[in-house]
Parts: sequence; structure tokens; C-alpha cells
Amino acid sequence: IAAFLNGEFAVTRADYNGSLQTALGNVPLAGTGTGTQGGYIFDGRAKTADYSVQSNITLDVFGQMIPVPINVNGSGAVTFNSETQFVIDDPRYGPMTYNISNKTANSMIATTRFQNDTTIGTVDVLMDLYMEKK
Repeated sequence: IAAFLNGEFAVTRADYNGSLQTALGNVPLAGTGTGTQGGYIFDGRAKTADYSVQSNITLDVFGQMIPVPINVNGSGAVTFNSETQFVIDDPRYGPMTYNISNKTANSMIATTRFQNDTTIGTVDVLMDLYMEKK
């Protein structure tokens, strides 16, 4: 997997499924992010990754659709666990495990868990990041 991941990947789509945890309870979140952009740069030999991804999750609050921005960027050491899993150990976010599916010669879906505290509550979702090799 290290050879496949060596290089730059653009994130073309981000699907999400999880919840927003608030003081009033959990609000389900599911859909496809809007305004998704960014990418990952993997260095297979050095076993490092730099990444920056932006997207918006839509929250339905009593029929009013509220966008919740997701902005993740950083870098870290990469561990290649298998042909379908790698971990980026980011000093700020900690270890982030990615499970790869639908891999082709130049694309893949990498699924990872995203958690973030917002002013509304805590977002906890699984993100399917659709990536294409540049």
C-alpha cells in the first residue's frame, strides 16, 4: 500500500454518517458534504503524510438546514497496517485510522472517524473520503 499511496491525492467527495451530540440529545447526521476540497500528500519512503480537507456537514434543526464546517489539516507519520488500512499519527489529533475500499489504479475511498467540538455540540461521524491520485 505504501507504493500506491506515494504521491498526491485530491479529495473529490466526503460522505458522512454519525451524530451531533448536544446537551439536549443526539442529532443524527448523514449525507454528502458540500464544498468539499483538499487533499493528501503521501511520502511512501519517509512514511509521512500532509493533508488538508474542507467540507460542510448539513444539520437539520427543526427543519432549518445549518451548515457545520469541517476543516482538518495537519501532518504526521504513516503506518501501513495492511493493503486496506493505514494510520496517520498526527501530533494534534492523535492516531487516525483509515480503511481503504473501492481501490482502483488511481482512486480509493478512505474511511476515517472524525470527532470535533463545535459551539453547538460534538460532531462524531465516519467520513468516507473519495480520493483520486493526481
